[in-house]
Amino acid sequence: MKENISHQRHSLAHLLAAAVLEIYPDAKPTIGPAIDNGFYYDFEFSEAISDKDLPVIQNKMESLLKSWTKFTKIDSDITNAQERYQDNPYKLELIKEIESKGEPLTLYQAGDFIDLCRGGHIEDMTSIKPKSFCLDRVAGAYWRGDANNKMLTRIYGLAFTTAKELEDYLQQRAEATKRDHRRIGKELDLFTFSDLVGSGLPLFTPKGTVIRNALQQKLLTISKKYGMQPVTIPHIAKRELYEASGHAQKFGDELIKVISHYDEFVMKPVNCPHHTQIYASNPRSYRDLPLRYMESTMQYRDEQPGEISGLTRVRAITVDDGHIFCRIDQIKEEAKNIAKIIEEFYSSVGLFGNHWVSLSVRDSKQLEKYIGDEDGWKQAETTLQEISDELSLKATRVEGEAAIYGPKLDYIFKDSLGREWQLATIQIDFAMPERFGLEYTDKDGSKKTPVMIHRAILGSYERFMAILIEHFAGAFPVWLAPVQAIILPVSAKHRDYAEAAFQQLKEKDIRVELDTDDTTLGKKIRAAKQQKIPYLIIIGDKEIESGQLTIEQRDDDEALSLTTEEFIKLIH
Repeated sequence: MKENISHQRHSLAHLLAAAVLEIYPDAKPTIGPAIDNGFYYDFEFSEAISDKDLPVIQNKMESLLKSWTKFTKIDSDITNAQERYQDNPYKLELIKEIESKGEPLTLYQAGDFIDLCRGGHIEDMTSIKPKSFCLDRVAGAYWRGDANNKMLTRIYGLAFTTAKELEDYLQQRAEATKRDHRRIGKELDLFTFSDLVGSGLPLFTPKGTVIRNALQQKLLTISKKYGMQPVTIPHIAKRELYEASGHAQKFGDELIKVISHYDEFVMKPVNCPHHTQIYASNPRSYRDLPLRYMESTMQYRDEQPGEISGLTRVRAITVDDGHIFCRIDQIKEEAKNIAKIIEEFYSSVGLFGNHWVSLSVRDSKQLEKYIGDEDGWKQAETTLQEISDELSLKATRVEGEAAIYGPKLDYIFKDSLGREWQLATIQIDFAMPERFGLEYTDKDGSKKTPVMIHRAILGSYERFMAILIEHFAGAFPVWLAPVQAIILPVSAKHRDYAEAAFQQLKEKDIRVELDTDDTTLGKKIRAAKQQKIPYLIIIGDKEIESGQLTIEQRDDDEALSLTTEEFIKLIH
């Protein structure tokens, strides 16, 4: 089914190109792949087009579709293909590339339209359901994704199996727009960006920092139960550290250089090489293992400006990172303990149970991308599969998603909109300890190389906060809410009593605010609800006389009547 929808989307990309050429004969089509939720095609136009032109192109697509019954493969030699596309430099570049690789060159025809293509179409275009696809938007895109190349016009389309699926997706996307973390983050005053600081470098306000700290404390509390020990590392290191680990080659131009008067450094793109050096700082015995290090620390990558987006793609990334150095016979127990941490943490935000697990392995066709020997990789993959079986994780094997140093179990969670996010991970690494010459003395006095287990629970704090903001639409659970309660005195004469209650709550570490504005109670309540504060405490004559608080709840229309002590107990 998944392959069929991919072929349908690719077929619709051809249909889009045909429709464009009918309306704009001098346009130069380039490439048009299937993508998640749809397809796109890049063109060079002699005149600019915009979103307002899409309905005309859409109508032409629907008209052409009636005569598109099938795709016919046309074998062609290089000379004929070059002659066909002699006025299209983009197709000529692709043809030259195909020739240099010695690959077969094929064209495909549907209706009167012929395009250079490897294939991957549906057999019968008439099987496409009415209203199951639509053109979405126009955007700019560099040819081959290279900023040094010409800017082309990209037309995006959406396509699903049925009209109902398309309608559901559009509704979901509209809801996601309302929940956009950038908008809600500004409304709730959680974070900001500054042109003077730089793009992709978020600044967290006091309220945003409350959420970050609460997440970090939750992770620390859970992880300490399993013997994790906090460590601290610097934000820079010599490039040689990452050359030894293999990360310098992997990240390439993404490394940010720091040049001092005496040395040249890079901002750390990952943390694991630093942790190997803490391990290497002392002789280790088999009795010392496992050693479990964890920290929440920043790492940096020089992302392209066009790829930076809110908190989901940044240059300064605060990572929840952990590394365990252990013996081979300890791998399973340590990995299982990480799985327990993942379960407890994600249960606290209501996400556990609505997820699946990927056994992420190497791309068998590009083994040169990875470090380490074959035996280590096979043993790591076998161990992870056994862990999945023993914990009933039901991990799905996914090729090409492994880390450069080893396979991993990735946890993919669904948010309230049904979107999937890869977050937690457990990775077994035989390669890096060996590259750094890490050792321990075994029972028989021989030197052995420890195994390194990489673990991340929430991953990047920035990205995780963006996901949580959109998942909860800013209405965080009480333990994460920047402001847990706000006290609203009805009038000025109730302020002294309200102040006393405010101080009592603060002394019990409840995050509380006191609204003393000279405005109506109704306006105060509306303002507090816009801030998505879980509890609104009303204090008027009745409350002072009874010695109780009237509590309005964010998620419940029914008000509570509690003493201050009872409310403190409720919050805790």
